[in-house]
Amino acid sequence: MANDSPLERKLAREIAARKEAETLLEQKSLELYETNQQLQLVLNQLKRQNLQDLNKLEFEQQINEALIHFGRAFLSRTLDDGLILSFLECLESSSALEKVHLYIEADCIASLNSTEFGESLGADVTNIKPYATWQENILSLPIEVDHKAVGILSALVNEEGISRDFVVSQMLLVGELLCSAISRQIILSSHQEARTRAEESERSTKEFVAMINHELRTPLNGLLGSAELLDSTELDEEQRTLLTNLAHSGDLLRHIINDILDFSKMNAGMMELIPSTFQWSELRNMVHGIFEPKAREKGIEFTTSESGELPISFIGDFERIGQILVNLVGNAVKFTSEGSVTVSTSWKSGRLTISVSDTGVGIAEEAIKELYSPFVQADRTAKRHFEGTGLGLAICKNLVELMSGTIALESEVGKGSCFEVTIPLKVADKLPINEANIDTSQRDKPLEEISVLVVDDIRMNQVIINQMLKKLSITPDIANNGIEAITALGGKRYDLVFMDCRMPEMDGFEATTYLREQKYQLPIIALTAGTTLEEREKCIECGMDDILTKPYSAKDLQLMLEKWA
Repeated sequence: MANDSPLERKLAREIAARKEAETLLEQKSLELYETNQQLQLVLNQLKRQNLQDLNKLEFEQQINEALIHFGRAFLSRTLDDGLILSFLECLESSSALEKVHLYIEADCIASLNSTEFGESLGADVTNIKPYATWQENILSLPIEVDHKAVGILSALVNEEGISRDFVVSQMLLVGELLCSAISRQIILSSHQEARTRAEESERSTKEFVAMINHELRTPLNGLLGSAELLDSTELDEEQRTLLTNLAHSGDLLRHIINDILDFSKMNAGMMELIPSTFQWSELRNMVHGIFEPKAREKGIEFTTSESGELPISFIGDFERIGQILVNLVGNAVKFTSEGSVTVSTSWKSGRLTISVSDTGVGIAEEAIKELYSPFVQADRTAKRHFEGTGLGLAICKNLVELMSGTIALESEVGKGSCFEVTIPLKVADKLPINEANIDTSQRDKPLEEISVLVVDDIRMNQVIINQMLKKLSITPDIANNGIEAITALGGKRYDLVFMDCRMPEMDGFEATTYLREQKYQLPIIALTAGTTLEEREKCIECGMDDILTKPYSAKDLQLMLEKWA
């Protein structure tokens, strides 16, 4: 070695350096390779993550679009088979769901014809779990309404690239939408059924009120009409007393029947106003005629007065305003044993104010609060001195409010009471038709020469109107139904027809409609026990010219003849 030359030593050093460089290069290459492999692994992982995120984003977007579209559809349409199938088809078009199936319990929704929608995936519908469950790659979710399972939603999931937890989170949103839609449909169906029942109940109530109205007023017409006819015959003192009792009892019965029927109409929503032209003097004379004799009999003073100038005539419901007055004045006379009853009237700013004051027993303050309630009286004991249904003031209050008016009471026990009623009314530009202003000089023929046909199926009604007309020297022809009326009118000319509305075979509405279609133009007057606006409108719509309501008097009958003959 000592003999090695410098050249050899240099060459050896170069070889050693080259080997060291090769070793270092080999080591670095290995490190670079390993780094490259790690980098490739990371890149592959990033690719997979990005693909999963894209799949999740796509699936989420598809579910959101379905929820928005069908959320609107579920709100605007009835939940039916076609709508549910369309919803499931939309879900199946998403990237993560291959098949979707929905089961809903039978009779849960009346608008659905089926219980299963979509291809069955084998989910156990008899044992619905209250949470999401997996069976291999089939996801099942409960459909709950009011914390009760009513169905199950199942989906065959394509799990490639999307986690199960994410699929469950999205399908829970779908389930919530279905739960809301089903719950809404159940509520709508329930409301519809309730509305149908309410409408049916209302219709039945109205039919009952109309029927009972007819059935009560018809015999009352016979009772009061017979009493009126009997009054014009020769009677001894005892018979006259009995007739007076009969007439007063019949009149009381009429008021009780009116109160009961009106209260029934209130509850049935049938209470309506029928406006006409009238004068205050008509109301005043009516009230005075009814109550002055009763007041005189009790030994109390009855007076009516007007403060200031009243319009010549008004437009309003004469019968209902009269009913309010009769109830208030009737109570005042009934509860006053000494002193006076006063009816005073004034007109200001389009409102008629009527005050009924008395010096009677008065009303305790604690009783005033419930006085307008039905069937309530100030004295409810079995020993009370005053009879009555307790409906009068309840009806008065309802009628006053129906006319947009007010009713007020001031009372002191032992000193008396004062009811004040204020009703807005229109002023009429012409006088009402009554006996005083009918121009009989323009009549084509005398009243006794008028030819009249009466159409009524009830024998008692035929007798009553026949006798009332005979008092006016008119002998009418009688028909028992609409068919007989048409036959009679085809063979003879009548100046006036009194047509009952409710009859067998052919009623008055049908007969009048037929006659008007055949160009029959002479007056046809309805004879009806119906008092509802609907029935009165039906009379006019079918072609009747006017309405005579049962029970009627001979005076009512004469006025109708004077008006139309």
